[in-house]
Amino acid sequence: RPLEFIFRDDKLKPDEAVKAARELVGQEKVDFLAGCISSGVGLAISAYAKEAKTLYFATHCQTSRLTWDDGHKYVAHTTNNVNQYIRALAKKAATLPYKKWAHIPPDYEHGHNVWDEFIAYLKQLKPDVQVMQENWPKLGETDHSSYITALLQSNADAFISSVWGAQEVAFVKQARPFGLFDKVKYISASVGNPDELDPLGKEAPVGALSPGFAWYDDGMQKRHPKLAEWIKKYETRAKKEPTLGASWGYASAYIIVEAIKRAKSADTDKVIAALSEGFEMDFPWGKVVMRGCDMQAIPP
Repeated sequence: RPLEFIFRDDKLKPDEAVKAARELVGQEKVDFLAGCISSGVGLAISAYAKEAKTLYFATHCQTSRLTWDDGHKYVAHTTNNVNQYIRALAKKAATLPYKKWAHIPPDYEHGHNVWDEFIAYLKQLKPDVQVMQENWPKLGETDHSSYITALLQSNADAFISSVWGAQEVAFVKQARPFGLFDKVKYISASVGNPDELDPLGKEAPVGALSPGFAWYDDGMQKRHPKLAEWIKKYETRAKKEPTLGASWGYASAYIIVEAIKRAKSADTDKVIAALSEGFEMDFPWGKVVMRGCDMQAIPP
């Protein structure tokens, strides 16, 4: 049977997302809910999905609370969660000669989750770490000058940023004239992704430490021979280069299909049962494990 996606814009607002979810379930009679990029929105949809007994595939939002603290049988997380990649980042940061830390995450679920996970694991690995300063710009803030000045005055050796998307691009462009990245080591949860590197171009911060979907890296393409073919197919269809979000959307769609195939049905309980058994899938960038115990994806 064909797979049909019916789209709604959550406008980055939890109440708008729940309103749209109610319409999709109640009027469009969808089998599943999927999507959203904001962790705050994801938690709101997840709570509604539990109430409505409708399976929700969280495809882009990353808070680890989705499948852990606030997890339930009606939510499957088809992208990585904050704990996975931020612990990897903290493990790398712990090998660097920096003890004094500051941060600049957006003041909402994802920002708080990133900072909590990063500093907790960093202190576990390096107990003498000190927190010099905390900065909490609002999500979507356009003027970061006061935060940049504060970071320069923080006496920190390094800082972690989890602002993302257009906000991260604006932050980097505004920070460069101040020489922030030359004076304080820059650790970022997202600037290593093409979603931000591409619009930054030559203004990208040299020497930043960041996890990322660096599909255009020669080493990554050599390790994953099918990646170049996937990129070509994506560019032909979308008329643009792939982003990190494109890889998540692609993987999520195929994970949903695989769960339905294994269940031999689109029935909610049968699909949940198939997900709860867990399975592995090969993608152009490596193996993805769909973990049965909490229906959380583990990307490579």
